[in-house]
Amino acid sequence: MKRSASFAVGLVLLTVSACTPSTPSSETASPTKPIATNASSWYEYSSEAGKFTVLMPNKPQEKSEARKTDIATVKMNVAISEFNQSAYFASYADFPEKFPDDEIEPRLNEAMKGIVGGLKGKVTSSKESKLGKASCRDFEATGKIQAIDALFKGRICLNDNRRFYQMFVLAPATKFSNTDVDRFINSFKIKE
Repeated sequence: MKRSASFAVGLVLLTVSACTPSTPSSETASPTKPIATNASSWYEYSSEAGKFTVLMPNKPQEKSEARKTDIATVKMNVAISEFNQSAYFASYADFPEKFPDDEIEPRLNEAMKGIVGGLKGKVTSSKESKLGKASCRDFEATGKIQAIDALFKGRICLNDNRRFYQMFVLAPATKFSNTDVDRFINSFKIKE
């Protein structure tokens, strides 16, 4: 699945909407610290620039890329952890201006459809949620990656009407672990 996960990583970077090729940029690596558990060692990934923390199954790789969207060029910052043939994604991107309140839900839906559609998937469930002051969209989806049946589960949040957070897991249906995925998604915290 490593090849499939790498393929998915490339598609994730295109989900900020109407993206075109751009010049990659780099970001300083964020520290992680191991968290011992009975099942395995997970890492608390902390992004000072992104102002969030999340538990990941192992130390993630970080990527940062400038992307042109229909609104503005944004810097997409992604941390990716691969474990048990699954890819765990945590990302954020800041838009230059705040979105009006009436655009929040449509933007969250657009981002969800971009992720799932970019991977030729189908949303099977979706609901609004909140994380502190941030408006979020939780979703589950099915699809195929290189002819392999795959499952997706994630949360997309818009904080302060301008910072998008995307947390989701992509895995072959036979390897998908709801316990691990829920642990990852539910551990996501925005630092105020």
